[in-house]
Amino acid sequence: MSWSDGSTGGLKKPISKGQRVVIVHAGSEDGFVPNALLLFKAGTKSGDYHDNMNYLNYEKWLRCQLLPNLPPNSVVVVDNASYHNKQSDPAPTANAKKVYMKKWLQEKEIPYDENMLKPQLFSLIKAHKEQHKTYSIDKILSNHNHSVLRLPPYHPDLNPIEMAWAAIKGYVSSKNVDWSTGKVIELVKEKVAVMGAPEWGRICQKIKDIEAEYVKSDHVVDLVTDEFVIFADDDCDTDEESSDDDDDGHDYDSEKTIKNTSSASADPRPSTSS
Repeated sequence: MSWSDGSTGGLKKPISKGQRVVIVHAGSEDGFVPNALLLFKAGTKSGDYHDNMNYLNYEKWLRCQLLPNLPPNSVVVVDNASYHNKQSDPAPTANAKKVYMKKWLQEKEIPYDENMLKPQLFSLIKAHKEQHKTYSIDKILSNHNHSVLRLPPYHPDLNPIEMAWAAIKGYVSSKNVDWSTGKVIELVKEKVAVMGAPEWGRICQKIKDIEAEYVKSDHVVDLVTDEFVIFADDDCDTDEESSDDDDDGHDYDSEKTIKNTSSASADPRPSTSS
């Protein structure tokens, strides 16, 4: 998770003007991952970390602080932040040279004709690029026998770290007086230190309850959709009968409404949210 004064539901009062504090951490039902807390002021260099949270900073934290402390065979749950989704071998764009397009197709063992024009090659790439998409952090974690689970877009309600983050912000807001950057960092460390398995267990259970509601909603949509299909078929039959006997003068009118709901998939294995 990352913390800045511009985040949704941020601090009630600003810390030092123009400064932000970046927090990176991971946790599970057992609590925060030991020794995985990273704290630094955005825009300043702290050891090997500098600027704001980006892929380079995230990868260094992943390799140096998360991986050495993760339990074996963990599932790391991430959202759709850009530094989670850096591709390790992105497909060529429409502006790429033909030689790079052909090279990518060859590496993926996708057959093509040497006489294909550039637009044809790119169409072939577009047709196959999704199935060959790989992410950098997935490869890093896979090399250590861990896997990655990405949350559906726009679903922070399915991310336990968001609730942990809210608890930390609430603690800082209730304890902070001078709102200096140093005080904020001190209070963050205090709250992280006392957030153990009991609090994390409650957070993860809330997420499971939300997931269950989404699954329940999906079943309702399936039922409504099935009924809609049946009724639509009946209407088609009725329309055919009506067209065969126009003299009856009967008009058939039906109105159907289907609600759309978001869905989420659950992984049964123990997971760590970051």
